[in-house]
Amino acid sequence: MFVAVERHPQRAARLRELERVVDAGEQGPTEAMTEIRRIHEAAEVEAGLR
Repeated sequence: MFVAVERHPQRAARLRELERVVDAGEQGPTEAMTEIRRIHEAAEVEAGLR
């Protein structure tokens, strides 16, 4: 799954940005967590795990 995310630089950068938002706790994490889940789901499909 890591490779499926990292092979798309924009997707990987967005994931890191979202993870920083959640870690910082500066904003409500709900929207960031939802988008992280979508990125992970897309990577799972791409990697053949779903």
